[in-house]
Amino acid sequence: MSFTFLNAQDLQLNSVLTHAQEKDILNDFEEEYSTSLAINDPLISYNRWMHNVNWGFYNYVMSPILDAYNFITPLGLRIGLYNFFDNLAAPVRFLAILLAGEPKGAMDELGRFMLNSTAGILGFFDIASENNLYSHHNDFGITFGKWGIGGGFHLTLPILGPSNLRDIIALPLNALASPTNYLKPAKAAFAVDTIGFGNYVARHKATLDSMYQDSLDSYLLFRDSYEQRRAALISEK
Repeated sequence: MSFTFLNAQDLQLNSVLTHAQEKDILNDFEEEYSTSLAINDPLISYNRWMHNVNWGFYNYVMSPILDAYNFITPLGLRIGLYNFFDNLAAPVRFLAILLAGEPKGAMDELGRFMLNSTAGILGFFDIASENNLYSHHNDFGITFGKWGIGGGFHLTLPILGPSNLRDIIALPLNALASPTNYLKPAKAAFAVDTIGFGNYVARHKATLDSMYQDSLDSYLLFRDSYEQRRAALISEK
């Protein structure tokens, strides 16, 4: 489960769903797994162990909760929450894109944030995408990559899943740029992030389940797909 700052959305109805899926890392995993990329994985024994621990936690703790959440929570509310948390992450994307030297992309992100925060009622409705103003994949890990900083070695994190040294170093910057970091008390910030994370994972539960169950080696699938996806985002202009 690769969720380095993915405070995101659930299924959008028809036209918005298509774009929401295009901008989501999980939906690109399997198609990008077919490409080749040299991955530095000196801690593979630990990483495999942590991957199995994560999936044990997911299967026995998270999965029943997510099933219940998807059953009792109306689709419209899940869509709204997905949009809300995606909009809430816009400041991270804006700053990261700006520091990557892409002012047009940063202005697009700022325009999306302003439009969705107002006409979209705090981001619950993705009005920007409906008007062909789409979000850009970015965070400070991607910016570091665009600066020429390599990924270092691969590392599987507890709960969050696959990552690498560069993206882990970028996490504090992502946190500092996130509005939820400034909620008080700290319990409120934790609760908000937990809701966003849970809603995101619930949206992708079927995809996650099939990726894990249908793969010959789920660790390699998630590791390689994560690294390939990050490399693709870094190479985007």
